[in-house]
Amino acid sequence: MKIFFNRITRKEAYGGGSHFVTAMTDYLKEKGHEVVFHMTNQNTKQAIEDIDLIFLIDPRSGDIGYSINHAIAYKNQVNPKVKILHRVNECDARKNTDFMDNILIETSRFTDKTVFISTWLKEYFIEKGFKNAKNASVIYNGCNIAHFYPIKEKQKNDKIRIVTHHWSDNWMKGFDLYKFIDQEIVNDRFEFTYVGRYCKDYKPKNTKIISPLWGPHLGKELRKHDIYVTASRFEPCGMHHIEGAASGMPVIYYKDCGGINELCNNHGEMYKDLDDFKSKLEKIANDLASYQKKIDHDQLDIKNCCEKFYQEILGMF
Repeated sequence: MKIFFNRITRKEAYGGGSHFVTAMTDYLKEKGHEVVFHMTNQNTKQAIEDIDLIFLIDPRSGDIGYSINHAIAYKNQVNPKVKILHRVNECDARKNTDFMDNILIETSRFTDKTVFISTWLKEYFIEKGFKNAKNASVIYNGCNIAHFYPIKEKQKNDKIRIVTHHWSDNWMKGFDLYKFIDQEIVNDRFEFTYVGRYCKDYKPKNTKIISPLWGPHLGKELRKHDIYVTASRFEPCGMHHIEGAASGMPVIYYKDCGGINELCNNHGEMYKDLDDFKSKLEKIANDLASYQKKIDHDQLDIKNCCEKFYQEILGMF
């Protein structure tokens, strides 16, 4: 098959959707399929007429300029047999916006298959009237376990090391909690590291700040820590908590986390407010080994995610 993606691969610090494209395109090539990132030949400027599948990562035009409108035009004018698969990983609740839901719902009128990245996200859009959402699939994200893996015999540190990391600097990623940790939690027993881009209103004094990292460099940094925290709100699924858990850490997550809990409830604890966070932090800190043993590393492997998408693709033809 010839498969078109409307987002490009990026082997650098970037959002989770980009890392999925990189992994999925590599997987498809290993299976013998051709992957393209343009609908026209870049030399002749003529339409590529034999694309079998349009894989939408985002219906907006983005970095290479192809949107759902280009997909519709290609199907109507070039190849009516082409299938359109849409991986939905966004919503307005995630960043407190008011335009994304309508774009995604409108896109669903033209797609042949929809895959949501969490059950929470699927149910969110069922309530919004998403076309055919009840028949859509759910496939969770995964990470590259060659980069994110636990240390078998981890050296005990003087302090319990807490960490989080984000690519987005939106306040909804949980900077209220990270500010609280900086002011109230960091002490002789706990230390905190924040990796990534951060909100301009986040001005920590006791937190170690590290610029965005990617792949093996990020994995190496995460493995230095003991407990992963995320206060991200209404997250469709996310990658950060998956990479944290794959690196051997139990996860503390917020009650309104969206789809995060679906991959964390077995090896983590949910907190309801800041006082409850303190309680859950102590609970995990006092029983780290037990939580670490509960992490299902096979489930977190990106190859598991790619194989499920591949089966969905095959089922479309």
